[in-house]
Amino acid sequence: MDIGLAMVYLVVGACVLFDVGGFIRRRCERIQKRAADRHRETLWRNGLLETPYVPVLFARPEALRAMGLPLMLVGGLLLLLHLH
Repeated sequence: MDIGLAMVYLVVGACVLFDVGGFIRRRCERIQKRAADRHRETLWRNGLLETPYVPVLFARPEALRAMGLPLMLVGGLLLLLHLH
């Protein structure tokens, strides 16, 4: 079971790191579009000029994909501990 858990961590980490299926990229695009629309509407409602929308960290695909690396490291360490 320990090897199975380590392999799951490795596979999930690799899938997140390499954005298998493009899920993370599509999800971030939707989030950024929706947030930019809300930002623009809020500024118009308050009578302010439009300022550029800067996405938060978790709406950026690079940040989410980078979270796959720690998952792969945990899986590799679990595998090494089990095999040692």
